[in-house]
Amino acid sequence: MAASFTLTAAAPVPGPADAPRTYDAPAGKCTVAVIQAMVAADTVIESAAPTAAPVPHCRIDGYVTTTDPGPNKVRFRLQLPDKGFNGRFIMAGLGGAAGYVPTDMQIPNGNAILAGFAMAGTDTGHSGEMLDWSFIRDNPAQSVDYVHRGGHVSTVAMQKITRDYYAVQKLYRYHSGCSGGGRMGVQAAERHPEDYDGILIGAPGRSTATMLMFMWATKQMAREPGAWLSPAKLGLIEQKVTAQCDALDGAKDSIVQEPGKCHFKPEVLQCKGADGPDCLTAPEIRTFKAIAEGPKYPDGTRITGGMPITNTAAGWMSFLGATPPPWPDSISLKDMARTNAATIMGHVMSKAYFGPDFDYFRDFDFNNQKQFDAWWAAADRTGFGRPSTADLSGVERANTKIIWWHGVSDAGPTLDTTLGYFRDAQKSLGGSAARLDKVAKLYEVPGMLHCGSGTGPDDVPDQLLQTLIAWTEKGVRPGPVVTGRGPSRAHPIFADKNGPTTSGVLIPTSKGADRDFLLCPAPQVARFNGKAGGENDAANWSCVKS
Repeated sequence: MAASFTLTAAAPVPGPADAPRTYDAPAGKCTVAVIQAMVAADTVIESAAPTAAPVPHCRIDGYVTTTDPGPNKVRFRLQLPDKGFNGRFIMAGLGGAAGYVPTDMQIPNGNAILAGFAMAGTDTGHSGEMLDWSFIRDNPAQSVDYVHRGGHVSTVAMQKITRDYYAVQKLYRYHSGCSGGGRMGVQAAERHPEDYDGILIGAPGRSTATMLMFMWATKQMAREPGAWLSPAKLGLIEQKVTAQCDALDGAKDSIVQEPGKCHFKPEVLQCKGADGPDCLTAPEIRTFKAIAEGPKYPDGTRITGGMPITNTAAGWMSFLGATPPPWPDSISLKDMARTNAATIMGHVMSKAYFGPDFDYFRDFDFNNQKQFDAWWAAADRTGFGRPSTADLSGVERANTKIIWWHGVSDAGPTLDTTLGYFRDAQKSLGGSAARLDKVAKLYEVPGMLHCGSGTGPDDVPDQLLQTLIAWTEKGVRPGPVVTGRGPSRAHPIFADKNGPTTSGVLIPTSKGADRDFLLCPAPQVARFNGKAGGENDAANWSCVKS
C-alpha cells in the first residue's frame, strides 16, 4: 500500500517529517443523516457507508441540483479515510466526455485514499459513454455542467463535507487529470481558481479544433486509393525518424527529445518501383505530410498543429487505428475495433454540432470556409468547443499553483496547443513571463503519447503531483524532476499492491528497459552529459535552455 509520500525534485524539498499533521475520523459520522446536515439545500446525500477496501473509509454518494439552466443532477463520490487523513483533498479529472462517477483517480492512477487523501469525483452532470458528447446538442444544463459548473458545485459541496467531517478548517486542495480531465483542470483554473490550491493539468484539449484535426487526418487516410498508412508503414517512418534525430539531445537512446527540431523528409523513403515494406508510395507520402502538417482554413491559416512525427507507430495508431477504411459511421466505443478513436470523435462531435444525420466524411469540406463558420457557431450555440480563455489573472489573485505536462509525441491534443496556451496565458498577465512563472510551470515529456505510454516515463503525474505539493505547501519552486520507466524506476504513489485499480481508463505502460528520465521546466530541456552506457540514469542528464 502506497502510504509514504516522499518528494522528488532537484532542489531541496520537504521530507515526510514536514508533511502536514494527520487526522482520524471520529466514530459515528459516516451516516446519511450526519453528512446531509453538512451540506446546502441543493445537495442530496444518497448514501454514506463505512467501506473496508482499499483501506477503511467512509464512502459518500450524492448529487447537487443545478439550475438556470436546469434543473440537472451533478453526481459525486467522496471517500474519506478512517485513519491518517493528511489534510489534502484531491479531485479526479475524467477523460473524454466524463459521464460516470469515479472511484479511483485516472491521473495518477489508483485510489488517493491509499496515501491519506480525501478523494473526490463527479460525473460532471450526465451519464454516458466516455467519447459521447451528444448531450451538448439538446441539453443546455448538462452542457454547462460538463464544461465547468458541475466540477465547481460538486467541489464546493465535497470540500465542505471534508472540513466538517474531520473538524478542520485548513485543506490543501488539489485537482489532477489528463485529456478531458486536464480540460476540467483548465476550466477550474480559469473560472473557479478559488476552488483549488494546486492544479495538475495533463495534455488537455484546448478546443474542438482537435476534433477538426482528427477529421482532417482520417479523411486524408481515405483520400485516394493507397492513401492509408498501415501500422507497418508507420513503424517504418518511426524507425527512420528516430535514426535521423535520436542523437540531437546528445544520447543514442531511441528517444527524440524535441520533435520540432527533427526535420524529416519522407521523400527519402519514396519507392523506386513497386510498393514494398521498406518504402512509401506517393499517396502514402502525401498522407504523411498532410497529417503531420495539420489542417488549415481555406486561406491557409493554421487551425491547429498536426500529429508529431515521432513515435508514429503507436502514437498515430492510438487515434487512427490499425484497420483500413472505410470505417463505420459510429459513435460507440464497442465499435472501436472496426474503426478508430479519431473517427469516432470526429463523428460524435460533428453530430453533436450539426445533428445525427451529419456524416463528416461526406458532408464536411475543408475547402469551404462556411463549414468552419458553422462549426464555430455551433460551439457558441452549445457552449462547448471554443478555445479556452487562457486567462490566469484569477489564478494569480488566488495564489493557485499550476503544473502542466504534455507528451511531445501526443497525437491527440498536440504539444503545440499547450505551447499556444502558455503564450496566451502570458498575455493575460500583462505579457510578463515572470508573473506567469510564479503561477504556472510546464513540463514537456519525451517519448510520451497521449497521457502516457509510448517510450517515455510511466510516473510523470505521480512525481509532478509531489512537486506541485511541495510548491503549494512549502514554496519549493519546481525544478528538474526525476521520473522513471519500468517497475524498478517508476514509482506510482496511489497504486494498491494488493490488487489492480479500477479507474476505468487503461493507459499502457511505456516500452523499453527500466530507466530514469530527467524532466525540465520549460523552456529548459534535458541534455545528456554522461558517458555512453549511462543514458538510463538521470544523474547523467542536465537541464539546459532549449
